[in-house]
Amino acid sequence: MSMKKASYFILFLLLTAGVRNQVFATHLFGADLYYSYIGGDRYRVVLTLYGDCGAADPDVFAQLYSAQPQVILYNNNTLVNRNYLSPLPGTGIEVSPVCPKEILNTLCNGGTLPGIKQFVYADTVTLSGTSHKWRFVFNGELAGGFQAGRSLSMTNVTGGTVMQLEATLDNTESSNSSPFFSTIPTPFFCVNILQQYNQGAIDPNGDSLVFSLVAGVDANSAGGALNYYPPFTPTSPLATSATGFSFSAVNGQMTFTPNVLQHALVVNRVSEYKGGNLVGTSEREMTFIVRDNCDGIPPTPKINALTGATLTGSNIINICKGEPMVTFDVNIENPDGDSTLITTSALPGNSIFNIDNNNTPSPVAHFSWHTDTLAVGNYSFYMTLKNNHCPLYNTQTVAYTIRVVDYPTITVTPLTLTECIHPAAVRFDLAYGFLPRTVQVQQGGVTVKTLIDSTGSDLAGTIFDSLPAGNYTAIVSCDAICTGSVSFVIKDSGSFSLPNISESLCLGDAEKLIAVLPVKPGAVIKWFETNGTPLAGPPTINTSSTGDYAWYFIEYYNSCNSGKVSVNATVHNLPEGEVINKSTAICYGDKIYLEATGGTAYTWLPEDLIKRDTGGFFAVVLLPSTYYVKVTDEYGCADTASVTYSDIQQCCNFSYPNAFTPNNDGSNDGFRIVTYGNMLHYSLTIFNRWGQKVFYTADPHKAWDGNFAGQPCELGAYYYFLDAQCLTGPKEFHKGDITLIR
Repeated sequence: MSMKKASYFILFLLLTAGVRNQVFATHLFGADLYYSYIGGDRYRVVLTLYGDCGAADPDVFAQLYSAQPQVILYNNNTLVNRNYLSPLPGTGIEVSPVCPKEILNTLCNGGTLPGIKQFVYADTVTLSGTSHKWRFVFNGELAGGFQAGRSLSMTNVTGGTVMQLEATLDNTESSNSSPFFSTIPTPFFCVNILQQYNQGAIDPNGDSLVFSLVAGVDANSAGGALNYYPPFTPTSPLATSATGFSFSAVNGQMTFTPNVLQHALVVNRVSEYKGGNLVGTSEREMTFIVRDNCDGIPPTPKINALTGATLTGSNIINICKGEPMVTFDVNIENPDGDSTLITTSALPGNSIFNIDNNNTPSPVAHFSWHTDTLAVGNYSFYMTLKNNHCPLYNTQTVAYTIRVVDYPTITVTPLTLTECIHPAAVRFDLAYGFLPRTVQVQQGGVTVKTLIDSTGSDLAGTIFDSLPAGNYTAIVSCDAICTGSVSFVIKDSGSFSLPNISESLCLGDAEKLIAVLPVKPGAVIKWFETNGTPLAGPPTINTSSTGDYAWYFIEYYNSCNSGKVSVNATVHNLPEGEVINKSTAICYGDKIYLEATGGTAYTWLPEDLIKRDTGGFFAVVLLPSTYYVKVTDEYGCADTASVTYSDIQQCCNFSYPNAFTPNNDGSNDGFRIVTYGNMLHYSLTIFNRWGQKVFYTADPHKAWDGNFAGQPCELGAYYYFLDAQCLTGPKEFHKGDITLIR
């Protein structure tokens, strides 16, 4: 057993253990609630229950034959009457989906195959006048303390077990009869096989129907919605393969591939519209039973040779109003080679439906219908494919909807101005037709843009784009016949915006002509003094003296202009850079850190002699040299300064202290050889009186602090040896002693 199958089996056991001791009749797989208009204020209310012959308590199941379900009539939320429906003669017939020779082997007859029985109850209800919201509510009461409980084997819901269904009616304008369903709500499906199911809703008034999946309701929790085990939801109620669960609101068609064993609750609500107004709703509760002991693959229909229409998905046929005729064939894919019987219901009047080779392995259906006089709306009929597989036959019910729509319309609204230099943002508002809608934007008979609306609705959709100025025609189409068009003009208009110009120059720079590139070829730029006096052309900035200057220009292009665009220029004085270092005598090889003032940025030259570390810019002076600095201020103006080192001395002297006092008083706390000059090599080693080395350094600037191995050394004499060589060449070898005093 797979992990998913095992989890559902455990879930079944938990559900069973949790509710086994309740007094509810936990034996129902499905139910329908609908009403039919009789005359005057009288309506016939019908409730159909579908019982699981495998229910744990056969005595409770037997009570369904004589049950009197209670349907409460409300006017909105005001209770009007309680009505008890009576069982119809012959109720309790078996509707198990098994082949005829196995009917005696179902659980309804003591066998092992699944078994379902259908129980129908009805009564006449009299309304008291008109209301926008009559409500017929079946709250699970079957009279005598007996309640309509769901089967314990549900795998996608938890919580309450008592059914509640509701139908509504608006009889303020006219009477109404809710649709009835031509297929049973307890279909059996095979795991890991593509399945299709449709309830076959047929409305006697020919109203427009809209289908939706809703949450099951628990009558014992004040009509609250059932809780669904994650990841299940009312609109995604089954465990399926990656293709998911597909549901059509147009005709209620469901397509899915179940991938685990399950008993899934599915609740459908059908809403009826007359003249665009909601006139009623009805509900059906279903259990989709997925099994793994069926070895047949259901026959699958496929539309071919469609003319006069466009197909959406696999079963919605779209036409625009006035289309003269729709024809198509339905071929049956039958992998098992079983004989397949095709039956239909709710065929449109005056349509022609013929079947070749019916009840054979390869039947073919032919449909044709003159549609030129049809009003806008959905016209659905149902085709059921039933093969003769045993022991469980395979059934597929498919809705085919001829959807008649108004011709698509299009309006175009510019959202922004072109400013004569930009395309204008444009909104295309689309209505009617069907998805996807294609918009071709043409200019002079040439298509310049093709846009697709696939995310809106059939009633309305919006596309955003942009277009330059010009004369256009937009053609919206759903297919070659369903088209609409509109001509429109995008005009050059508005004022384009240009940024003001600021120029910053330095005293002595080359004069600068203020050049402005036109926004488009052919644009005209006119220059002015700030007082409005026209200039012959763009001005030139004179840098022979410091100061501020101002002008403005206006640029003209087609019917648009920029307005006044300010141009401001400033000629800045040069910074006064100064090198802080002084030209003094230095030792050969000295490392000189160079510093300057007067600017915000400094560049030292020559580059090959200047280096940088954490201390800043420096030079190691070996020869007489001059170092330059470019001093730049915040305006980019620059000055230069320099320093020269020409007095370079040889500098090679050593001085030898004879005592030190490492007591951290800041005076004479360490011992080192005092050097004057730069060292090419330096090595200082210090020993105690026993010849043990207590200190070593190759850095002439590092001193001994009187410690060894982290501990203070004893007072007394210590001996050192110096081996050094100055950068200028002289060598120094020296031995001596030093006294450590504390």
